[in-house]
Amino acid sequence: MSYVFYNRVAVPKSWKFWTIPIFAVGAQLGFQAPAFAQTVQSHNNQQVLPPVQSIATQLANDGIYFNSRYLGEFAANPTGGQRQGSDFAGELNIGATADLGRIAGIQGGSLNVLFTARNGRNLAGDTINSSVPVQEIYGDGQTYQLTLFTYNQSLFNNKLKFSLGRTELANSFLQSPLYFNFQSNALCGRPYAMGKDTATSFYPLAVWGANAQINPLPRYYLKFGIYQSNPTLNPQTSHGFDWNISKSNGFVVPIELGYAWHPNGGTAENRYDIGVIFDRTHYTNPIYDAQGQSYLLNSTSPAPEYGRVAVYAQAQQMIYQDTSAPERNAYAFAAALFGASGDKQTARYGGEVGFVDNGPFASRPQDNFNVGLGLIHYGSSYINSLYDARLATGGVQHPHQNLIMAEINYNIQINKWASIVPNIQYVIHPDGLAGSTYPSANLPNAFVFGIQFSVDIGKALGFDLQ
Repeated sequence: MSYVFYNRVAVPKSWKFWTIPIFAVGAQLGFQAPAFAQTVQSHNNQQVLPPVQSIATQLANDGIYFNSRYLGEFAANPTGGQRQGSDFAGELNIGATADLGRIAGIQGGSLNVLFTARNGRNLAGDTINSSVPVQEIYGDGQTYQLTLFTYNQSLFNNKLKFSLGRTELANSFLQSPLYFNFQSNALCGRPYAMGKDTATSFYPLAVWGANAQINPLPRYYLKFGIYQSNPTLNPQTSHGFDWNISKSNGFVVPIELGYAWHPNGGTAENRYDIGVIFDRTHYTNPIYDAQGQSYLLNSTSPAPEYGRVAVYAQAQQMIYQDTSAPERNAYAFAAALFGASGDKQTARYGGEVGFVDNGPFASRPQDNFNVGLGLIHYGSSYINSLYDARLATGGVQHPHQNLIMAEINYNIQINKWASIVPNIQYVIHPDGLAGSTYPSANLPNAFVFGIQFSVDIGKALGFDLQ
């Protein structure tokens, strides 16, 4: 067996990239055991590698902040779906923020850069045969790529903020940090119908984009942006460095109006917002050919289309707070997106609702308990076209119009930089759209057991100083 050296540790070359940072952190803990034992102050104040932290402190004083995280997600479906099985997906990201105020005297300015590396398999595609992943970190390139490279500026005492560069739309619109408490992609990030009804760009695939936010009055904000659509991007070959604009097929313009404030001691803000997404891209009709007939049934080419619109609304509100320990609180959230362009879009609407309980037990104030439900409601014409194609190949049963996905999980915060999240998911009416062929009958509901674990490598190494 051949080896490479990683942080002075011999590592077999055959190991997957996602095992290396975990092994290295563990090995360093072993090398530094006496010093590490001395630096452990409490459950929430553990520091690893004090010499590294001193380097981080110096860099922070100079205006450079590093961050890194590893996230792994295991999922298995013992029942339901097209067949049973298990899969694992992993993601490592490494990034930095440069404070241009300290570095170059540009007050309120910063540069952000982030690289991600993904690997692993997708249980929803491999065994369940449903288009929405039960591991949210799968997709948009199981490889390494540049995910973020932006210039950010805040002006007029934060009343105007803007960002531009290589980025993605979904990180700034129709999103909430509460959604990231879930492993299911029906809940994590934003309502999944957003990607079915628009040419929205999603993490970690970066495109050219810009957005601005205006805060004209306390608590009120208006946010808008413009983002490239480039369906030819291939992170397997370009790794995020295909910056060509000649291959674009249009652009997407989101606009969001919101009312938000941060309650005293809250772990998230209270927020209510509405938005619209103007998709000005060229694409193909999901149902019809140029003659207005089902292209699936007639084995023809889908009709070319241009332009579509989606509208959305979101709400999140703190509904409970322990007066003696304000960090122990609970939030409810809901979001909905509606396709406004008829048969040009596969989903008529989609959404999610949920509940996040931070510090469910006084003895575990950093844990959280989370429950969520996500929905996609497909359009009748789209479902009928799938039904016609199914009948033509000898299949039976009218496809279900609703894809419903539920998750319940408990986040165990092991220490300041590591957590593990066992979860149970239930997929009602898997849509059969993730396989190479459409199933001849409806698939049984799938029970999914998952485990998500996270290592904040930046915090473990003392780089959480921003």
